Amino acid sequence: HQKPVITTLTRLFNETSQALGGARANPVKKREIEDNSKKIGALFAKLNSGDISKNASDKLIQLCQALDNNDFGTALQIQVLLTTSEWDECNFWLATLKRMIKTRQNVR
Repeated sequence: HQKPVITTLTRLFNETSQALGGARANPVKKREIEDNSKKIGALFAKLNSGDISKNASDKLIQLCQALDNNDFGTALQIQVLLTTSEWDECNFWLATLKRMIKTRQNVR
């Protein structure tokens, strides 16, 4: 049941990477893309191994549903909820997720 989350976050990563310049990104943006990849990859590893709490998992599903609807405001609200309730579990990738949502929000 993690497939839709991984599908949506993969799309978010790809769209964000394009927005940052993709393969032609300047060195600063390239580092950001690589950092995004590393942190989101760590999240995917947790999702694939089931090493994530039900609470965090449920919020990620809601967050991805918001992203699927291009509802970035709601996605960011859920990201804040994760920050307050699941920080210890999610802190490695939460800031990256927030940055990617904000980057994607600015692409119109």
